[in-house]
Amino acid sequence: MSRAPEVVAHETTTFVEDVETYEIPLAKELERLSSTDQMNIYWTYINRLQVLCKDVIRVGSLKDGGKEICVDKPYKPKAPCVVYSFGINYQFDFDYATVDLFGCDVYAFDPSMNRSTSRITEHIKFYKWGLGGEDTVNNYGWPIKTLSSIRKELGHTDKPIDLLKIDIEGDEWHAIPQMIASGALDDVKQISMETHFLSERPSSPKNWGSIPLPGHLQLSALRQLYDAGYRIFMRERNMWSHQQWPSIRGFITNVNEISLIRPVKK
Repeated sequence: MSRAPEVVAHETTTFVEDVETYEIPLAKELERLSSTDQMNIYWTYINRLQVLCKDVIRVGSLKDGGKEICVDKPYKPKAPCVVYSFGINYQFDFDYATVDLFGCDVYAFDPSMNRSTSRITEHIKFYKWGLGGEDTVNNYGWPIKTLSSIRKELGHTDKPIDLLKIDIEGDEWHAIPQMIASGALDDVKQISMETHFLSERPSSPKNWGSIPLPGHLQLSALRQLYDAGYRIFMRERNMWSHQQWPSIRGFITNVNEISLIRPVKK
């Protein structure tokens, strides 16, 4: 009989320690695996919580667009706080709620919207930029920037980011390694991100994202977040993407929400 996960206090943060800690394999091993093996790793990893946040709240819509945020001390945003919100799709619910709840300044980004860079409210500024792993203009004619370039352009290189929301339809995998390598994540307190793993269906020839990456590089990006100290405190399945995958028992979702914090020590 398997034991229930143990809850272990660690200074200001409580970790959830499973009997067998599960880590994503290193990049060289991932590259040798089949797509089904990669999906098994993703599905196992994405469904395990790694740290306990005692107070989690929904910010924004209960439907698509809202995010789960940890408001335990010291992760709860407090004014003056800075929030980056990537992927709006004409839904500003999360951004308005963040201002109402925490009094933060929100910087919202989405190059796909038919809207120019403009101020939405006193505390919300919209930019027609996308997030990626390099500064470029993509095939749709959208300006794409790295997180480090955006922070520099907005004058935020010395301002911690209290909350980073990422919902960019698969381009997260291209953006994450650059964020980590550049140090742009070093002072980001928490991340709420929608993950889009492999293709919409096993038979699809194209993975998610404007720069589709193979599954082993997507998993490697998740591993890099873990190695950078980020731990998952919440996960939510997107039932829109539920499906059966060859050799995996039952239904899975390959689009999932995860929220992460970097546990702090006194």
